[in-house]
Amino acid sequence: MTRQSLSDKRMISELEAGRKWLLSEPSASTLLQNLRRGLQSITRNIYVFHSIPEQYEVLYDVLVDGKIVVHIELPRDTHSDEVVFEKLGIEEYLNTRKHIGKMDRRRLTLALELAQDRARRMDEA
Repeated sequence: MTRQSLSDKRMISELEAGRKWLLSEPSASTLLQNLRRGLQSITRNIYVFHSIPEQYEVLYDVLVDGKIVVHIELPRDTHSDEVVFEKLGIEEYLNTRKHIGKMDRRRLTLALELAQDRARRMDEA
């Protein structure tokens, strides 16, 4: 990775914390289960780079293996099975999500760098 600003370091820390949360916390189990169900298999190279808690659902954008983005909307009502699951390539995501701001684009760029570094380390092991 290149030299990083303080805000980049903070975003990287948030991305790593989000990855750990997703992979180990019981509160993330519904999200992780839906990702596994929708993708069939995933590695630990996964980063939540955007989330929005709304009144009736929580929206997540997750980078998986540095190759695809999953947009998933989970209902807050635990009795509801209505989950929105959308799998996109990175370019497709950027082209269809014109509303994402500069900070979210930067967060995705940093998540891509982290995913590439993680994949390289796994290949070397």
